[in-house]
Amino acid sequence: MLAAVLGIAAASPVTAAPEPHSSQPNTVVTFTFDDGSASQSTGAEVLHRHGMRGTFYIISGAIGSPGYLGHDELRRIAETGHEIGGHTVTHPDLTQVSPDEMRRQICDDRANLDRWGHQVTSFTAPFDEVDDNVRAAVQRCGYSSARTMGGLRVRDCPDCVAAESMPPADPYEIRSPGMLTRETTVDELKESVTRADDSGGGWVPLVLHQTCDRCGPLAVSPRVLDEFAGWLHDRGTAVRTVHEVVGGPVAPVRHAPPPQERDRPVNASLEQAGPDGVPLGWETGGWGTNTPVWSRTRDAHEGEWAQRLDMPHFTDGDAKLMSTLDLGEYSLPARKGQNYTLSTWYKATAPTQLAVYYRDRVGQWRYWAAGPTFAPAEQWSKAHWTTPPVPDEATGISFGLALFSRGSLTTDDYGVRLNTEASNDSSCRELDWWVPRRWLCL
Repeated sequence: MLAAVLGIAAASPVTAAPEPHSSQPNTVVTFTFDDGSASQSTGAEVLHRHGMRGTFYIISGAIGSPGYLGHDELRRIAETGHEIGGHTVTHPDLTQVSPDEMRRQICDDRANLDRWGHQVTSFTAPFDEVDDNVRAAVQRCGYSSARTMGGLRVRDCPDCVAAESMPPADPYEIRSPGMLTRETTVDELKESVTRADDSGGGWVPLVLHQTCDRCGPLAVSPRVLDEFAGWLHDRGTAVRTVHEVVGGPVAPVRHAPPPQERDRPVNASLEQAGPDGVPLGWETGGWGTNTPVWSRTRDAHEGEWAQRLDMPHFTDGDAKLMSTLDLGEYSLPARKGQNYTLSTWYKATAPTQLAVYYRDRVGQWRYWAAGPTFAPAEQWSKAHWTTPPVPDEATGISFGLALFSRGSLTTDDYGVRLNTEASNDSSCRELDWWVPRRWLCL
């Protein structure tokens, strides 16, 4: 899950990049980095050594999480002249969420980055999934450009143009050669530039994710990046950020509509399936070394459907079905300082336990608490627990029953009740034997 925010970062304003060492006016290269993964600090350092600056598209709800940049690292990247762009709060497919949730993802991401001191004008959509509604929301949220993944000439698109125009004909559909991977060679990168040169020049925005050795299929080796950047430097090819190419003022921050108030989970009885087969408004999650197998089942408490989890192999961690960890389309709103009674009906061949998460003001989801352990049950039984008061920074909650051993668990008919006069006689103790930072309240 997303970890806690580590601090507030400040950044220098967008500035012009230094002029190239020699004249190569026809082609401009831009290094763009998606997601904000921790290894991108290495990519920023490589470019900085060559006097170059890139554009870093940030998932603001992931900053400070394991595997992602911390606030201090993000601030240092910006302070060395790199551009900070937007990439949504939690990285959903924007074409598969409601219009209001889409606007929250796009606008709130920009608002988060602005609050941390970054001037944000450039955007790219997760998974490159864009339609007319997404495009309109990007503009409405104050972005002046949006980069895509594809559209320029590569082996898979021999008839595509060699380079984007400058300025781009459509600033909200900036074309690129697609994603770089661990298989990308220096020669292939050089070819993308010389191909643009031979076609009269233009703009070549490159798409990177991780910058590390053997750390994933989308990871470009720092050695490859360094050699290519050195080649660009020596031949005098201009390297610019997206904002430097597109230009334009920094628009005011614009806010999205707040989440709808509701007092029960969407699709609480799990009757409606989503496009991936998981109940609409719910998602599967967990951690550790195990093999969860999910299926819809007719063995329902009420209605026609329930959700079954089988765990044939288990070493550590857990698996669980939870209301979707979003910005309010499906997750429940949280009321500061209030207690909630959470419930669900279940069958299980092993012990199970309620796990509860909350969304903070940035949009990060944090682990909050675990309820008591419920015994295995052959017949439908009700698991219910009243939470401690919601943390002051919580804006939403999500919960589900967790299976943390081999066995099976079937759940149905989830419920939530706000308790204005909840009992405070529960005692909590930290669990350190199977999940770090979990709390058991009895």
